[in-house]
Amino acid sequence: MFHCTILFALKPGISLTTVRTAREALQALIETMPGVDHLTVTHNVADDRNGFNLALFSGFEDRAACDIFLRHPEYQRILNEVLAPLVDERVVAMGSDEE
Repeated sequence: MFHCTILFALKPGISLTTVRTAREALQALIETMPGVDHLTVTHNVADDRNGFNLALFSGFEDRAACDIFLRHPEYQRILNEVLAPLVDERVVAMGSDEE
């Protein structure tokens, strides 16, 4: 399994309703993407979150499936149209069970 975690630092003053809409848009991608094992979108509750308050945890069949997901037009649309106006910063971490 290949894992990808994306942390988002949301801009101050973003309403809970707006965050919920963004979370739902990301979560809906699991139904349309090939090679996705799981997607979980949640508030980052870590004590040491350094301003990164939204997290996307995902698992894929392999690295190629993750790459396809990250380049997919629907993910890119959500990233650019839904998330970009809400996000100050984004960090991506990836790894495999086999590495």
